[in-house]
Amino acid sequence: MDRTPAHVADMLEFARELIALAGSKPLPLFLADRVLCLAVEKLFINLGEAAKRIDPAETGRIPGVPWVRVIGLRNILAHGYEQIEHEVLYKAIVNDLPALAAALEQWLAGHGA
Repeated sequence: MDRTPAHVADMLEFARELIALAGSKPLPLFLADRVLCLAVEKLFINLGEAAKRIDPAETGRIPGVPWVRVIGLRNILAHGYEQIEHEVLYKAIVNDLPALAAALEQWLAGHGA
């Protein structure tokens, strides 16, 4: 059974949650809210985990998603490879996630999900 649509739907849900939680806050308020920063870290981990579960042969059929970056960020956050820059996460939410969400929505619309 192909679980790709379910994983893509999970990715879309996490991206939407990230945008809803942090996308409308000014950067200083975002950075000052420790609980929000931790929630954002967890949602990025979840987003990357869902991306990781998609067969690499299928990822090429889903354009507009920077797979290596999404999964790489998950690895950094989950394993604590380096200091987490919450400003970078905020910028990713504001600048990158809307396009990622749109790409996921478009793919799901074309695949009956």
